[in-house]
Amino acid sequence: MQNLSLFWCRILSALLFTGINFAYGQNRRLPTAEPSLPGYSNFHSNLGILEIIEVGLPVSQGRAAVDSSPLLDRPSPKPKEKKYGFSATTGTRLYRTSNVLRTPLKGQEERSGVFESNIGLSVSRTGVALGEYVTMIPRIDVMVQWAEYDEYSALLDNRFGMAKSSLAFGLPRDWSMGTSIEYNILHNQKTGDRTFDAIAPAWSVQKTFPLTDNSFLMTDLMIKYSSTDQTMTFPAAGVFADSGDNYQNSISATYIHMLGEEGKLMIMPRVGLNRTHYLKSPSKGRDDYLLTIGSSFIYQCTDWLSVQSFITYSSMSSDESSVDGFKALDTGLSLSANLSF
Repeated sequence: MQNLSLFWCRILSALLFTGINFAYGQNRRLPTAEPSLPGYSNFHSNLGILEIIEVGLPVSQGRAAVDSSPLLDRPSPKPKEKKYGFSATTGTRLYRTSNVLRTPLKGQEERSGVFESNIGLSVSRTGVALGEYVTMIPRIDVMVQWAEYDEYSALLDNRFGMAKSSLAFGLPRDWSMGTSIEYNILHNQKTGDRTFDAIAPAWSVQKTFPLTDNSFLMTDLMIKYSSTDQTMTFPAAGVFADSGDNYQNSISATYIHMLGEEGKLMIMPRVGLNRTHYLKSPSKGRDDYLLTIGSSFIYQCTDWLSVQSFITYSSMSSDESSVDGFKALDTGLSLSANLSF
């Protein structure tokens, strides 16, 4: 009962969350909920099924190239006065998971409330024209995220940190491509023990397909390698990647439909598949597959604040019979705010 009361108190606290944002260059209808840069959406980074709150702004926001998309009011190709843009992002998320330890045993799953919060800073250069049709955006991001669980808090509560350097390329016909390298570190909040740190280069490509005046489809493909220094093996299989070095391939598709004249309400169903291939013993050669299906409902309260509800179904399987999979359903609410200048 105490844990349940604490969970609902956190929900009320999240609903009272406020933030500040001075929108820089936001003269378009493309929703701020789209992947911030290629490869940032559905961020895995050795955290398995635990999602990371997105950092930053959409890559198309800084593009100077003009294309034929009817959904975007593209910025003028005139030179911008500011060469560099800075942003501060903060967010909080509360959700309920049906299988907190990702156990494969049906009937033995345990539910838990989860509270996550983050803060991030980024600096990017205004798009650099590479010829007539290609724009390059250099960018640096740093972020910290905290996660607290109602159940198994001593085991699961964690603090995650990331520093990331990236280059995003805006291409004609709503194509974009990105390359990045990041450093990740994960600590247990209760003990301070380091679970792992990793250096991870990645490459990604994204395509937007306009469908109607208020809807479009986004597809994203990512390849990522993680060189991992593992300190502590996590006992709950499937929650953290606990077998050292690995590379990941992921593909996702997100349909976005905007409602109302101003498009402040968005419905976003999504499906994604991630494959993790392990490179070290005892799991060398093993492939794990994570399927996620879900939907989000986002309301853009102001230019700087958005509210989101979401539901996500996850299913993990492995090509090794000795490795158990799991199924889980997560539902919750989130708030996010962004300050850009």
